[in-house]
Amino acid sequence: MNIWVPLISRRVVLVTGKEGRDLLQGISTNDINLLGNQKGIFTAFLNRQGRFLADAFVFQNQERLYLEYDSVHHSVIMGLIHKYGPLHGVQVKEVPWAVISFSGSESAFLYQKIQDKIQEYLGIIFQDFRHPSLGFRVALPYEYWHEIPTPLCIPGTETSYRTLCIQNGVPSGAHDLVYERSLILEYQYHFHQGISWKKGCYVGQEVIASSFYQNRVHKSLFYLTHIQGERVPSVGEAILDFKGNVQGRWGYIQSGHGLICLEQAWGLECLNSGHFQCSTHNGEIITGTLVSFSNSFNRCDQGANNVQ
Repeated sequence: MNIWVPLISRRVVLVTGKEGRDLLQGISTNDINLLGNQKGIFTAFLNRQGRFLADAFVFQNQERLYLEYDSVHHSVIMGLIHKYGPLHGVQVKEVPWAVISFSGSESAFLYQKIQDKIQEYLGIIFQDFRHPSLGFRVALPYEYWHEIPTPLCIPGTETSYRTLCIQNGVPSGAHDLVYERSLILEYQYHFHQGISWKKGCYVGQEVIASSFYQNRVHKSLFYLTHIQGERVPSVGEAILDFKGNVQGRWGYIQSGHGLICLEQAWGLECLNSGHFQCSTHNGEIITGTLVSFSNSFNRCDQGANNVQ
């Protein structure tokens, strides 16, 4: 089954100015120069303390540079562009484009046929490198968003797309991370092709590099399902053990499942016991079934084998 999902929460802006690449290279975590060999990349924006601000896709279409991101991040990204852009003669302009996720068992087989159709619409399709199951991303003018390019695709919802991301351990910066608090290494951005270790300096790079190479990151992502409790915890809320120790943070919970960021040692204890049970600051008890991902217990620096 192949799924075609319009992502209505996403926005696209055109980056103009000769030094647009240089600007993004200096304020985001991935290597913009990879666009010479691939159409799109995933990257994050950090503050000077190395904490999360926003994430986005950067792609190049017809020799023009674009940013694609969740609407939640619009003011943050615009703030960064307006702060650093004048130094590089860079400006941004919002474009009326739709963003679509295309994935499924035959997505790679259908890629060429769909690419030809998307190019007729003056759009672009590129691989979502965060996880093979996420397939491809499409950006094209709004007037074509409802035209599915092949009968072998069926329309999907953002809820189904979010479920696909959760089940494959791919966090959403707009849903799972906390502005100016989260450390992207704890959310495995290095395993999801969001960080380059070969490029030069960027805002927040010193914290990320030292944490990475000195293996100072001891939290990781886990999948929690069959969640039961008095209420749904808010994103970033503390996960407490029964001694009152903070063992992690909640991500966005959707239909009784979601991603949570846990201390690896405690997560392993929960997995070995076969039962997950925690409390909140208000004393509420929450239970569920905890599942680890293949890289949940990898050393931080092992992610170097999975990034550009």
